[in-house]
Amino acid sequence: MVKEAVKLIRKMRIEKNYSQEYVASKLNISQSYYGRIENGKTSLNLKTLKEILIVFEIDYCVFFSKIKESEN
Repeated sequence: MVKEAVKLIRKMRIEKNYSQEYVASKLNISQSYYGRIENGKTSLNLKTLKEILIVFEIDYCVFFSKIKESEN
């Protein structure tokens, strides 16, 4: 599920036409750290996920239902 989550985060960022730098600045983290999140190289905790979803203006339920759809 984590793999699908990071794939979806990257997909949503691209769909919103946001750069990694833009999202990282909104999250108050470095672009390289954000890049590691998207690449699955670092753990994605719930606090960071919540902040990412706020930046993307997407609800938890919608996010997790999209993950479930991609698993099927």
